[in-house]
Amino acid sequence: MQTLLSDIRYAFRMIAKSPAFAALAVLAFALGIGANTAIFSVVNAVLLRPLPYPHSERLITIRESTPTFPSGSVSYLNFLDWRAAQHTFTDLALYRRDAYNLSSGSGAAPERVGGARVSANFLKVLEVSPQLGRDFTDEDDVPRGRKVALLTDGTWRRRFGAARDVLGKQVLVDGISREIIGVLPPSVKVPRLAEIYIPLDDLRIAENVLQRDNHPGFNALGRLKAGVTLEQAHADLETIAIALEKKYPESNTGRRITTQRLLESAVGTYRQSLYLLLGAVACVLLIACANVANLQLARMLARGKELAVRSALGASGWRLTRQVLTESAVLALLGALAGVLLAIWSLDAILALSPATVPRFQETRIDLTALGFTVAVAIISGVLVGIWPAWRISKSSSLSLALHESTRGSSDGASRQRARAALVIIQVALAVVLLAAGGLMLKSFWRAQQAPLGFEPRGILTMTISLPAVRYDKPEKITAFYDRLLAKVSVLPSVTAAPYQHGQEPSAEMNMVSPDYFRVMGMPILRGRAFGPQDVADKPGAVIIDESLATRYFPHQDPIGRQLDNNQTLKPNPPPLTIVGIVPRTRNEAPGEENVEKLNFPQIHLPAAQFAEESVTLLVRVASGDPLTLAAAVKREVQAIDPDQPVSAISTMEKNIGASLAARRLTMTLLGSFAGLALVLASVGIYGVMALSTTQRTREMGIRFALGASRADVLKLVLGKGIALIGVGLGAGLIGAFAASRALNSLLYGVGSLDAIALIGALITLAVVAFIACYLPARRASMVNPIEALRTE
Repeated sequence: MQTLLSDIRYAFRMIAKSPAFAALAVLAFALGIGANTAIFSVVNAVLLRPLPYPHSERLITIRESTPTFPSGSVSYLNFLDWRAAQHTFTDLALYRRDAYNLSSGSGAAPERVGGARVSANFLKVLEVSPQLGRDFTDEDDVPRGRKVALLTDGTWRRRFGAARDVLGKQVLVDGISREIIGVLPPSVKVPRLAEIYIPLDDLRIAENVLQRDNHPGFNALGRLKAGVTLEQAHADLETIAIALEKKYPESNTGRRITTQRLLESAVGTYRQSLYLLLGAVACVLLIACANVANLQLARMLARGKELAVRSALGASGWRLTRQVLTESAVLALLGALAGVLLAIWSLDAILALSPATVPRFQETRIDLTALGFTVAVAIISGVLVGIWPAWRISKSSSLSLALHESTRGSSDGASRQRARAALVIIQVALAVVLLAAGGLMLKSFWRAQQAPLGFEPRGILTMTISLPAVRYDKPEKITAFYDRLLAKVSVLPSVTAAPYQHGQEPSAEMNMVSPDYFRVMGMPILRGRAFGPQDVADKPGAVIIDESLATRYFPHQDPIGRQLDNNQTLKPNPPPLTIVGIVPRTRNEAPGEENVEKLNFPQIHLPAAQFAEESVTLLVRVASGDPLTLAAAVKREVQAIDPDQPVSAISTMEKNIGASLAARRLTMTLLGSFAGLALVLASVGIYGVMALSTTQRTREMGIRFALGASRADVLKLVLGKGIALIGVGLGAGLIGAFAASRALNSLLYGVGSLDAIALIGALITLAVVAFIACYLPARRASMVNPIEALRTE
């Protein structure tokens, strides 16, 4: 230990003697290690940190699958059969993500909050208990039973001030009074964004839920028995599914089971992107290490005589090796300290770009795990940087040669020149890989932004309104509310039209819309007509289809006047719907959503007056300006009709589209930033090596001038060496870029993994920057005064 402390003190003294070298080395380490710390913190928070439940690796989500829907929701009756027949889980619970109108009657304004419907055993499967009050019981979870609710910790603190007397209070949940019986611990975040939990109760006898072929958004959650693997549990459920298929062929033919660990089901879609970013920052770190290693090699050359003298005085090769490695480790740890500060500073920007609807992204912190990772990376980086100089000085022949070269004043040894050349090639190659990957992601993101939407998103205000079924229990009441609202909103200043649509902004294959919907969305009627006053209740059913449905099912025919089955009602033998118009196809989800792009379902629009829905998205197009400026006025009109009616999800169409691209934007921005950082580090490294090489060859240049060489000859000589190194690096980088592009393939949209523009752009960008980094030292070498150069002897 005493020897180690002595080495550390000596390392600090030597570093203090070379402040410029130390500053450059620490900065390079800080950039490389800081980027790794920041991205590892995100990876750790999202992918590696276990869920905050006992033995969370045993928690499994279960969904149904068909050849069309690889992961679909669960039939309630199928779930009951699974639960009764399975042998590999301690129990199965059922849950569904919902949203509710919440009013506490305590003076707080009504609001729309995320929520969940869960079976009574849901918390028991999670193996957690309320932090206050009690859990649901089987008696709570029966039709027409006692109406109860559980609050999340956040809602309890935000809406009730964390008051412990909240138990027993009544809240209105979608117009139904429910008693608060407990408060959940902060760890419960399944389903995500839920703020209030209520039992299934009356859903158990709802007509649509009791249809085996209906899948009303449920998920099943199971806890594996100790010692049971996921594969065994999956096989158990598959056996049950096959038996149900034989028993209920009309509803269950082709239905199988998908199982995933709960953590994977929540964040699995981000795994590849985050590991890609982790690989990118590892490349940045390697480039930074190559930079510092070149600096260290140059410094060892300057200290060659000192080390040789120490060896001659009795210092062993291991003693000198350990000293060099200690100096490198100290520099790396100083860089890591600065890197942590950079990582903390950068996390705010990373979180701002992260998907807001995934809470685990927002839980990213520089914690002890991240700090441990940082220290490990710093030590490894220090060893990587110091290993070559340490190996060189550990050899007595190298030390003797260093002393001999120092007394001659000769240029650097050939082995050191080869080592520095190899480091330059590595830097160039890694920079090419990152630039190519960044170019591919940038082009992919641009293509995603430019993907045709089928409508005009600019100037549209969006907000969600959900009427409670207990008060709006008839289609006439629902239609009257929305007709009255549209009449009020349509006369607001700057409003050109205000339709409403069931569901979110074009996001479903089946939309219920008001007559002005197509005009507001900027969707032309390609054939036929839009909905009008004739398309109301008790009139013949009308439907407008998109052009993809027309082409697929009515080729070489005019669909207008043709009829489709009405599957939007539970009534027996409903009359068919008549096609009255055709509109362009609109994009359902963010570009590149694999399932949506693959399924490519046609879209059908139904008149809202004939298919009344409680929950709608109000779309208000403004003539000019920011649509959000009208939000308060529209909200006042809603509450003028019904003071207890909240408005939620207030946004603009453009922001909603931007939010759908959040994951792509995060990957593209960070990968592009790391590529830029790699470009800077590589160019600095090339410049440093060329400048050092030129300085060490000053005497040689003088001799060449004395023998008649022109300045152009010297310029070409020095520049040629640099260009040769760059050429080899570009070739190696191109091979690496081909391999990396294949790994990116599933993340790209509208761009091939071997996109020529991205690859050529990366090569040209780096070649130009590298050429400049080579040219400046070469030009300086060509301007050397021959007499001064010869005096360096």
